[in-house]
Amino acid sequence: MIIVMGKLRIDADAIEAALPAARKVVAATQAEEGCLQYDYSRDITDPEIFHITERWTSREALGAHLKTPHVAEWIAVLSGLTMKERHIKLYDTDEGEDL
Repeated sequence: MIIVMGKLRIDADAIEAALPAARKVVAATQAEEGCLQYDYSRDITDPEIFHITERWTSREALGAHLKTPHVAEWIAVLSGLTMKERHIKLYDTDEGEDL
């Protein structure tokens, strides 16, 4: 399993303007083959932070996702915003265990 975790720090007003595009990329991505989870969430203590959580069946599924039109559209939206911080990491792991 591939896990992608990260955060984006963007001006709170810009995030509000980007939410329709964020909702669109999330809905389209969640329907993709190989996508087990794809979520963005606002931080409860800092309104400028979006947390990113993704789980994929394989690197190939993630690679295909990165070539989709909805990702290109989302990247175009993000490139128009002032990004204060961007940290995204990929982890290659097993399916984990319940706690």
